[in-house]
Amino acid sequence: MRKLCVSSRIPVSSSKFADMDHLSLLVGRHAFNARIFFNGSFCDVNEFHENGVSGHLHLVRCGPVEFVHDDGSVLRVDLPSLVFYPRGSSHRLQVPVGHSASLLCADIVFEDGVDNPLARVLPDCLHTPLSGIAGLGATLDLLFGEAAGAAPGRELILDRMCDVLLIQFLRREFENGKLSLGLLAGLADRQLSLALAVIHERPHEPWTLQSLAGIACMSRAAFAEHFREVMGIPPGEYLTRWRLTLGGRLLRQGLPVKLVSSRTGYTSASTFTRAFTAQMGASPRDWLKRAA
Repeated sequence: MRKLCVSSRIPVSSSKFADMDHLSLLVGRHAFNARIFFNGSFCDVNEFHENGVSGHLHLVRCGPVEFVHDDGSVLRVDLPSLVFYPRGSSHRLQVPVGHSASLLCADIVFEDGVDNPLARVLPDCLHTPLSGIAGLGATLDLLFGEAAGAAPGRELILDRMCDVLLIQFLRREFENGKLSLGLLAGLADRQLSLALAVIHERPHEPWTLQSLAGIACMSRAAFAEHFREVMGIPPGEYLTRWRLTLGGRLLRQGLPVKLVSSRTGYTSASTFTRAFTAQMGASPRDWLKRAA
């Protein structure tokens, strides 16, 4: 979307504090940096393509703006909103004919690219009205105030304020239960994060308690106990949940059950279907109908 070109101005309780420490550890270990490349009015169409390196952040100051996805779904934004594609999923940004919008857009570059553990566990697309993120007013005032000015250091401040904005947004997702405490704590744990990484990256492999313990450089018993203590569930249950969550994503992308089963570590379509039905309460076909 580098050709965006219209009016561009630039080329509490103690337990709660403990929970926030997990968020700080996670963000600190799996850092990201924002690089703003557009701020201003827009009334055109632009394509974003997944590049395996960066995510995309769009702040819609005023709409309407439409985000068209590869599966044909359209997200229409009329109110001031944040739209975030952590892994840079391909999408088209367009403004309906006869309208104009005000946008601030940034690349979000994670350490290790979109394979970063934090980027991997986030949904393909996150969207929320700016009014829904508590305590965001001061951040937005400073962000948009700097964007409208021309003082020295403006671009650096804009990049850093986008970092702050994203952390505030992730905190909201955490507080609303969309990011679990167990997952945040696990990714912040140096040993468990190694095992979680291979589960997320290669769910199709025949992982066992012994092999995962070896990845984490722990004994089998110590790994099982530590995993349950931090994550709240046994390693095998987490692996199953992750595989079926991924299976749901692949099904919604239109992949056949046989292919989904092989990509998620199941030996056959029937085995996957039984596990999926037990977990989701419906067969893949019925689940897709409900989702639609």
